[in-house]
Amino acid sequence: MKKNVETTLVNDFIDYLKMEKGLSENSVNAYESDLKLFFNWIKSKEIETDEIKKENIISYLEYMEGIYSRFSILRKITAIRVFYLFCLKEKEITKNPTENLEKMKKGSYLPDILTMEEIKCIIASYSNEHKDKRDRLILKLIVATGGRVSEILGLKIGDLDGERYEYIKVKGKGSKNRIIPVYKEIAEEIRFYIENVRKEIVIDSEADKDKEYLVFGGVSRTLFWRSVKIHAKNAGIEKNVYPHIFRHSIATEMLRNGANLRVVQEMLGHSSISTTEIYTHLSKRDLKKAYLESGIGDD
Repeated sequence: MKKNVETTLVNDFIDYLKMEKGLSENSVNAYESDLKLFFNWIKSKEIETDEIKKENIISYLEYMEGIYSRFSILRKITAIRVFYLFCLKEKEITKNPTENLEKMKKGSYLPDILTMEEIKCIIASYSNEHKDKRDRLILKLIVATGGRVSEILGLKIGDLDGERYEYIKVKGKGSKNRIIPVYKEIAEEIRFYIENVRKEIVIDSEADKDKEYLVFGGVSRTLFWRSVKIHAKNAGIEKNVYPHIFRHSIATEMLRNGANLRVVQEMLGHSSISTTEIYTHLSKRDLKKAYLESGIGDD
């Protein structure tokens, strides 16, 4: 697979994801970004793209382990694997270098999580400036709902239920809508933000009540997460704080406190219960750790 052929195939693959698979723009962009990163690394190692072997991909994944979160690496594995399956299907290659790669890597990967105390410390690190108030509320909504950052940033005025704002409607993967309840204090904070803070940040201040306007205007996903990382550092959090870590943390906390697995699945918008079940493994891991630290069985 020479460089110009590789570029053409990546473009064809992206079109395939959009047209045939119907993936969301965010998902397609993630695939494209992951493949670009992979092939740039291959180029830096002076490996010909038509000579890539499984060992090269393993070396690439090992290189990423010190940089990215576990779930990010799993996503990158998926992007590379699906791309090569596409190439195999199109008869552009005869041997798939990612064969057995997912089975080899996936088993040991569980998502990182934050404790509730760490989350509270990050939230408390925001100031009372208007943009900090906005970003703190976005983060609190992610924590309160387990929503994806793209779902919360995509909220429109019309997605807030009635005047009490006790429910929000989010558009998840595959453009599927779901209704998520929010507790009273958050609902009141949303109301205060819309009535007092939003107009100081968003240009369209005269149209605050327009149902088509975003609740959290003036912030992109990249800018928001850059801000979260800074605040996490300021709060003394040494863990790698990445976009999904709050979602993982809240799901784990809910199950640890006895929430029904199906309820957590519905709240997080997982299409498969097996995706949600990974958080039960986390809870068991914590239970085992506590058991071992308890000294039970010691002489």
